[in-house]
Amino acid sequence: MDIVKFKAFHMVAALKNISKAAERLHYTQPAVSAQIRELENLYGTRLFQRVGQNLELTEAGTLLLPYAEQVLELFEQSRKRVVEAANVENQCVRVGASSLPGIHLVPGLIGAFRKNNPDMNVVLTVDDAYQVEQLLLSGEVDVGILGRAGGGHKKTRFAELLLLEDPIVAVVGREHPYAQRTSLEPCELDRQPLILPPEDRLTRRAVEKRFRQLGLEFRVAYEISYTESIKRLVINGLGISLLGRIVTAWEVECGWLQSVPINGFNVNREIFMVYPKGRAIVPAVQAFIEFVSKRFASPPSRKGLSQTG
Repeated sequence: MDIVKFKAFHMVAALKNISKAAERLHYTQPAVSAQIRELENLYGTRLFQRVGQNLELTEAGTLLLPYAEQVLELFEQSRKRVVEAANVENQCVRVGASSLPGIHLVPGLIGAFRKNNPDMNVVLTVDDAYQVEQLLLSGEVDVGILGRAGGGHKKTRFAELLLLEDPIVAVVGREHPYAQRTSLEPCELDRQPLILPPEDRLTRRAVEKRFRQLGLEFRVAYEISYTESIKRLVINGLGISLLGRIVTAWEVECGWLQSVPINGFNVNREIFMVYPKGRAIVPAVQAFIEFVSKRFASPPSRKGLSQTG
């Protein structure tokens, strides 16, 4: 049933005058009269009768009034609840991140974003890149921040912004002979005991491919699934690892590890912000996208937003 009819009925009952009711409702007098007639036709009886200069409720109208008030009250409650829910949704950003940026980059971004936008909430999901893309496509997350091996970019169904290129560097313990070096030549990695992730990881595949291109011997001393375990093995002097610079930034700052650039190695991990093309974007998500875009306004290459696919 049209809520406007009940509004007109309730206001006429309160003011006992169609003209005054129309003024209060910001309707025209004929519009209010039409709403009352349609309601009377619906119930099959007169709801008002004229008594002197006023319109008074008939017996049927008196019976209808409390129900009309309940309908209007329920409508107002539903409107408020829906508005509140929409406001919560519009103030929430659901971010999906693959493991590298999800651990080493995104928490800092969220902290900085919340500092500038304290009324907005951020929900973070960390999973592999494929799963994050599926969550984006299903609408379960709004924005993805994904790591990919440099040069492995393929066209996708997402709008993409390259945030940064994280170079793969040699990572050594502070007692290692290479710890005081400012750079290494690729040949100095030849036959070194390497501590690396499994073969199915992007970083491992990219590093192994580069070793083959350079004609270096690839010697894996330990194959470890967890990056934190790799770093602990390196700290304890059990070998060298090859990791992105941001992965070890905290340990380097603490003096536990040293990252050493490799001249001409040219292997990077690229970090992208992605979100589905053509989907309506709520204000909080737009604010997050703009915040991240400005924070990484000048990446070293492939600057700006690319609509690929």
